[in-house]
Amino acid sequence: MKSVLIGAAIAAALAFSPALAQEPAAPSQTQEVQQLTDRWTQAYNAANKAALSALYTDDARLYLHGHPTVSGRRNIEAYWAEDMKVDSPLTVLHVTNAVNGIDMKLVHGNNQVINRTTGVPLSSGRFAHIWTRADGQWRLDRDLWNQPAE
Repeated sequence: MKSVLIGAAIAAALAFSPALAQEPAAPSQTQEVQQLTDRWTQAYNAANKAALSALYTDDARLYLHGHPTVSGRRNIEAYWAEDMKVDSPLTVLHVTNAVNGIDMKLVHGNNQVINRTTGVPLSSGRFAHIWTRADGQWRLDRDLWNQPAE
C-alpha cells in the first residue's frame, strides 16, 4: 500500500510541477503540411491578398492550367486579387500526399472551388505546392494548379 501511495505522490508531483512539465509536442509532419495548406486556404477564402502574398517567396512562380506562368510575389498577388473577384470563390484543398525535407515540402492533393453564395461548383482539379524554409519561415515557392482533361 505504501509503494502505491509513493507512486501516486510522484505521479502527482510530476503532473503538477511546472518545472517538470513537458513542452507541448511539436506538430507531426502531416499536421505541419496541413497547417501550411490551411494558411493558404484561409488567406484566399478571406480574400486577404496581403496575407496570401506574404506566404510566397519573392521569386515564387504560379503555374495554372491553360495560363502563362506568373512570376514573382507581387504579380502572384495581383493574379489572385483578380481571381478572388470572379464568382465569389471558396477553395477547398484536400492534401493527398507530401514529401517532407529539411528545407522543402512538396504537398499535393485535390482542389475544389465553389461559389460561396450559391454553392455551385466552379472547378476542381489537382494542386501541388513546393514550400521552402528560409530564415525560420515556410514560404510557398512553386504553386501549381491543374484541371482534369475534359
